[in-house]
Amino acid sequence: METVNYKKKIELCEKLGANKFQKVVFKVEELKYKVIKKLFPRYIEWYDKLCDRKKKKELKKATTKEEQKKIIDHYRMQKMIMRKEFHREQNRNYHMDPNKPTEILYYLNWNKDIHMKGIIKNAIAIPALATTAAFGIWPTVVIPFLALELGSLFVNFQCVNIQNCNIYRFKQREETMKKLEERRNKRNIEQYSEAGSLVTRTMEKTEDIPSLSQIIDSIQTKEELEQFRKLVQTTLGANRASSKQESDAKGSGGK
Repeated sequence: METVNYKKKIELCEKLGANKFQKVVFKVEELKYKVIKKLFPRYIEWYDKLCDRKKKKELKKATTKEEQKKIIDHYRMQKMIMRKEFHREQNRNYHMDPNKPTEILYYLNWNKDIHMKGIIKNAIAIPALATTAAFGIWPTVVIPFLALELGSLFVNFQCVNIQNCNIYRFKQREETMKKLEERRNKRNIEQYSEAGSLVTRTMEKTEDIPSLSQIIDSIQTKEELEQFRKLVQTTLGANRASSKQESDAKGSGGK
């Protein structure tokens, strides 16, 4: 079986501008959350309502309890992921969760596919607009749209290039990441098994994300209380550390 030389693939991506453009992406991401938090303080509430509308629509089509549960769990997870993005100010497709490092590969490919579809759209639109402009048909309208499509093509190409680079970097360390995730999962089960049972039990009583008061009301033992308190403190600490680490990395031009 031929061994993939990820180092060379990464070097090619970097020559094509992956590192430089990722700095731009991080700046845009930073600006995005500043704008959202300043201008749209009810963003999470709006996102929750959007998820609820989609969930309601899909539940009407579900024919079994298993399908219903899958839909409910999916949209509850989407709300939880959005909250993590919002509080950490990090998009899921560019930042690795230290507790679930292998999860990033799914989001890298998911984001890459979005931009690949964008490239296909650009590849169709650009020749059509260029031909229209060449025949002098509505040039004042067509030429600005052509410029926009060319700009979009550049952005889509660079985003695909970044994600390819990140995918190759992950692949270089995939086995290490899997072992790290296994160790973390084992440690978390040992430290927070009672808290996990508490949260699971509370979730079974609602289709939404359980509130803090609902979780507290469900506490049955001292062990659940102590582990849940520790889990909350650890999560808050991880959020602060993650935000600071990203801020430092962006400031120093880190990858």
